[in-house]
Order: sequence, then C-alpha cells, then structure tokens
Amino acid sequence: MLLNVIVQPEKFVEIGEVLAGELGIAAGEKVRVRSKRGHIDAVAVVTKRLRPLQVDGRTVHQVGIPIHWGFTGVAKKAHLTNTLTPFVGDGNTQTPEFKSFLVNVEKP
Repeated sequence: MLLNVIVQPEKFVEIGEVLAGELGIAAGEKVRVRSKRGHIDAVAVVTKRLRPLQVDGRTVHQVGIPIHWGFTGVAKKAHLTNTLTPFVGDGNTQTPEFKSFLVNVEKP
C-alpha cells in the first residue's frame, strides 16, 4: 500500500487525451467529477488508454475512477466514488449498478 501512495498519493480520475483536450485539462490538474447525486474532487491523470467511442453516430467518452479510494489510511483523504453512483440495480440478479454511470468532468 505504501508504494501505491508514493506513486499516486491523491484520488484521481483517468481521462483520455481527446476528452482532456476538449475540456482544457492538463495532467495533474484538479478536476471535479459531478453526477446528479453529488461530486468528488480528484487529480486528472491524462492517458492514451481511454479513447472515444462511437455509439449510434455520437462520440462518447469514458473516464476511470478508482472505486476503493477511501477516507482512511496513509493516502490523502477523499470522498468515496460511490458518492456519484446510483442506487439502482438489475431486477433479475439484484446486482447494484455501481460500475457504470453518467458524469461530467470540469475544472473546479
């Protein structure tokens, strides 16, 4: 755990280069990730790994946020990612839908 904290001491959101360029966000900048349920503040990690998708003729971007970044431990404290997530689930399996949800990324 300590090595991870040395490499990345703050909660982060991974943003593709294209989306970061569109929003004017540079690597290492503070960003706010907002959903209808709340927001979290994090550090932008700009990456080539996340590329825009084409869905039904529209460009869709994805971001990555670690779910298990907590409010205790040796890392800098941060709000839980579940602050953003909906409390809904699949009616057949009763599995919560905490892994995929809509957000906006912006400069605070």
